[in-house]
Amino acid sequence: MFFLVFVLLLLGYLLQRPEGSSERAKRHKFSFDEAPSSITSKRTEEIVAGENQLYPNDYRPDTRASVNGSESELNITDKLTFSQSQVIPVESVQVHPQNPSQKQPRYTNEEQVTQTRVIQGEVIVKSIPSQKSVIDKSNRHVEQAEMQDALGLAKQVSISTWAGHTISCGQPLSIPYQDAPASEELFIISQLKYGKLIMSDELFAYQEEGKQYLPMQLLAELLMLPVQFDADTSSLSGWYLSPEKTIDVSNNLMMFWGNGNDCSIKNTRVFYDDWDLYLDTRVIEQMFGLKIVFEPSRQRFTIAESASVPLSQIQERKRRYEIFTAQQEQNNRLKVKAIKREDAMIGDLAMSLDLGIVSQQKLDIKKSQVEGFIQARTDIGGHNVYVGYSWSETDEVVNAYIEKTLADSWVKHYRIGSIESHSMPLISESSEGVGIRVTAGEGFIEDFRYITVEGEVEPDWDVELYRNNSLISIQRVGSDARYRFTQVPYYMGLNQYQLRFFGPNGETRSESFSKMLDNSVLDKGSLGFSYGSMVREQDDLQQHYLNANWAVTDSLTTGVTIVKQEIAEDDWLTIPKISINLLGGTNLIQVNYADTGDGFATGVIIQGSGGDIDWLADWEFFDDFSSWENPEDRLNQQALLNLSGSFARSDLSWSLSGNWKDNALANDYLQFNALISGQYQRISYSNELRWQSSLNENRIYNRVAASGRVDAWYFRSYLDLAVAPELEVNQWVLNANSSISERLNYQVELNYHPQNDDPFSVRNSIAYLFDHSALRLVIDTHSDGDWFAQLRWNSSLLWQPETNLWLLDRISYLNTGAVKIIAFQDDNADGVFNDNEHAVSGLSFSGHSQSDNTTNKKGELLITHLQTTRPQRLLLNELSLPDPFLVPLAIAITVNPHPGNIQEILYPVLYTAELEGNVTRRDAGKLIPAMGMLVTIRNQALNREYKTRVEYDGVFIFDRVIPGRYQIFIEDKLTADLVLKPGDYLELETITLD
Repeated sequence: MFFLVFVLLLLGYLLQRPEGSSERAKRHKFSFDEAPSSITSKRTEEIVAGENQLYPNDYRPDTRASVNGSESELNITDKLTFSQSQVIPVESVQVHPQNPSQKQPRYTNEEQVTQTRVIQGEVIVKSIPSQKSVIDKSNRHVEQAEMQDALGLAKQVSISTWAGHTISCGQPLSIPYQDAPASEELFIISQLKYGKLIMSDELFAYQEEGKQYLPMQLLAELLMLPVQFDADTSSLSGWYLSPEKTIDVSNNLMMFWGNGNDCSIKNTRVFYDDWDLYLDTRVIEQMFGLKIVFEPSRQRFTIAESASVPLSQIQERKRRYEIFTAQQEQNNRLKVKAIKREDAMIGDLAMSLDLGIVSQQKLDIKKSQVEGFIQARTDIGGHNVYVGYSWSETDEVVNAYIEKTLADSWVKHYRIGSIESHSMPLISESSEGVGIRVTAGEGFIEDFRYITVEGEVEPDWDVELYRNNSLISIQRVGSDARYRFTQVPYYMGLNQYQLRFFGPNGETRSESFSKMLDNSVLDKGSLGFSYGSMVREQDDLQQHYLNANWAVTDSLTTGVTIVKQEIAEDDWLTIPKISINLLGGTNLIQVNYADTGDGFATGVIIQGSGGDIDWLADWEFFDDFSSWENPEDRLNQQALLNLSGSFARSDLSWSLSGNWKDNALANDYLQFNALISGQYQRISYSNELRWQSSLNENRIYNRVAASGRVDAWYFRSYLDLAVAPELEVNQWVLNANSSISERLNYQVELNYHPQNDDPFSVRNSIAYLFDHSALRLVIDTHSDGDWFAQLRWNSSLLWQPETNLWLLDRISYLNTGAVKIIAFQDDNADGVFNDNEHAVSGLSFSGHSQSDNTTNKKGELLITHLQTTRPQRLLLNELSLPDPFLVPLAIAITVNPHPGNIQEILYPVLYTAELEGNVTRRDAGKLIPAMGMLVTIRNQALNREYKTRVEYDGVFIFDRVIPGRYQIFIEDKLTADLVLKPGDYLELETITLD
């Protein structure tokens, strides 16, 4: 009853909150694809079709213009100068001086070269597009001028930065730094807010040794800061507040004007990848006078609003950006070529093999045996197929399924074979078994409390699951090669999850994904369906269900579920269930009701965020109601309350939870948990205190966990203590592994179980890593004299039947994807590799682990071991192009690889064309050069425009033009049609204007 009263009071509080769903709808998520960039030369400029007017170099336009009778800011293209016009469709183009050591503002008209960058991609569960920015680079000059105007006013007074503080450091700073390439496993997916405005829901930040590092190029674009990242030199340069106050981060020394309150940092670290430079948040605070707060429990960075970075200016930029991107949607698709996932009719076989000889002595009985495990994935009939089989003298395990994911179909996903059922409150949690599972219509989550995380990996691997950098659980994968985490917390807002894998040969890898829970679960009028039919693995009981959800409004959904469930052998129940979900602001309420005819069950789930706390409350009541969740009507009611948050200005997160069960035939059960987790240097740690009351007995337990790297060793340790009624150790596990050399890895694991007959055991493992396989010797010794030894060999195979290509590697192909890029000279510009066209060799791409490899004489480049949990960006190294007049249609490609199919990707490269002409006009009966007039050539099919102005002598030139059919315009007047072929140099007849 106390819990019910608490829920009612909490509901009353929520209904009084001023921020409703309508107010929430006004809070735009500030995360968008980058706007197209423009590249100009002294003679030529390419811009997007229908983009902004181009002005002569000596003309500075007024940034205000009358539009429909009111003032509106013009969308003005950057004017960047190049020796040659180079038209390269990319998602983002940065501009850098030819001499990287020359420190000056980036936005000048001096000769420049291009440096490309593609913002890294993002997130699993749904293939979410890459990390996004709100900056329209074609407006940067205008908005930097606006910022300078604002800063001019701000400099007349003491500049207020945050919380009433003023910039006080006020002196040049020189900070030495050590740089290092970023490690994939240390990236975190986080949210970024500026004031109350959400800038990005999928920011890839970096975390190392308890410190957070933000991507500077992306941050500069989001906040419109005049700094630029140079990927070639891994340097950063620009200015802040005024061009005289330069910023230079290069050659292991950063120099800038100290704008923050704290100028005490004497040295720091910097990390880099192909896309960005990652700086410590404390350095960023010094550099720009900002206050940055990181909330580890929510994986959120909050930048306090500053007068030097006006929020109103960013909001206005966002408004103009949305209009601009709506107009340029078609062109954006050309800048980075997105390659859709392909499921082959007959795919390529990915296989993992693990064979071993096992010998052991137990209770003075010695025996030896051979055991092994085989896993395989491939595509068959457009479906992905998985089979896992393990055998030993005592057991055989088979795990197999066939599945398909569809992006543009009413049916979104289905799986047949080994499945996980959908979770249905009151009736059943997600269960393992054999059957079929289908999800269709709009995406919808029936159970808002938890998610289930499951997958396959090789046996004897350890898997750790983290949510927002807090350890959730640890599992050692058994002979079925499956890991499965149930009741994983799922709160309102951004939930960032990370799986860390640790192999028996010393392998380590990680996978990250995020799930957002907000009031955008379903759009008004949307329908979502789920169906499942299965035989449960644990007891062979059956269940069949059909669920439908309908969004009445954007914040109100209703659901109906029909379940036929076998609660005991040949004892069936038909259970209808209805649910109502109300989402408003940062809160969610779900009401469930189910009825069997003989009894009923009802429940209320409330969760949300308030201030610095996330919370979830769940109450369920059962009246003569049996189901898989409440077998044999054992429960009368149960309640759960979870609170979580983080400590200000620290890396510590905390959570409190309580669980109460009113049992029908036994005493009530009560449990409280308190957890603190954080990170120190490169060690993640947590401490959980648990109090239980059952059968008139109170018990207190404590669990301490730590995982991370110390020097050359990677340590993992878990300690379980019974604190009351007596202090004793229940279990202690310590695992440490290190690479002795490039080929040799050593691992030791200590296990202490005082309650066992043999309380102490030590496992020593040494692995030798061949190029294509690994061999390891494992010896377990126990305190009672028993021992266990095994010699195991493992390898992974990738076979492409079409070409009879065989690849062997010690790194598994089973959970990674592969693509084959085929680069060719597309002479007829049709995108097809024709027999009379030549392959392009020597091209290299970044964004993967084999970036030194290049296309061969056939133009082919096989890229393996790509992550499958999110889209992968592959960026062409432009310096690898054999001819400066060769230009690819897309400088970068986004791929969605999956194991079981080596996807072939055609990569056309075209010889560009040149065009020259002369324009004159009549003036008082004389023909004079039409100096300064705008000349445009437009290709409607490619949605491309090239622009230049007539020079003093009447000549205009277009170079490095993609071949195709064009129309030529002088100002807005169509003057001619022309066709440019690869390698053409076309000189037009003189055009005379009346």
